[in-house]
Amino acid sequence: MRLIPIGHDFVAEVTGIDLRAPLDAEAAAAIHAAMERYAVLVFHNQPLTDQEQIAFTKSLGKIEPNTANNVTRLDQRRLGIEMADISNLDQHGNMLARDDRRRAFNLGNRLWHSDSSFKAVPAKYSLLSARIVPSAGGDTEFADMRAAYDALDSETSFCREIG
Repeated sequence: MRLIPIGHDFVAEVTGIDLRAPLDAEAAAAIHAAMERYAVLVFHNQPLTDQEQIAFTKSLGKIEPNTANNVTRLDQRRLGIEMADISNLDQHGNMLARDDRRRAFNLGNRLWHSDSSFKAVPAKYSLLSARIVPSAGGDTEFADMRAAYDALDSETSFCREIG
């Protein structure tokens, strides 16, 4: 596995690993170490099925079930509770109507948001996998919250220490 830093040093591209194959303990440890160093890892050209993504995720730790804070009922889901479905498709693969509240909810997810970091037990990682990528647009952006935390002024830093 090789890491290639991207941008301002909180993102790295990972090469030399096939996420479709089961991870051994050494590969999982290398990914954990890379996540300690970089906040975002990019694995290009990994054509994962849903089951392969779930297996890869489980090799890094316990999966947080996606059953709360969503407007999609369990019987309306396209995917199992191991994955969040941020799409415009219903459980049958049909486009959601413009006025469908599931579509509106998922449109809101396209804005800045935080994946489970606000919970009492936050998720260790968030994994994002695009199945259909548009030829233009469709960018995903990440903010380095570790750097933001480190950049707090002394007054705010004091408040964060005493909580």
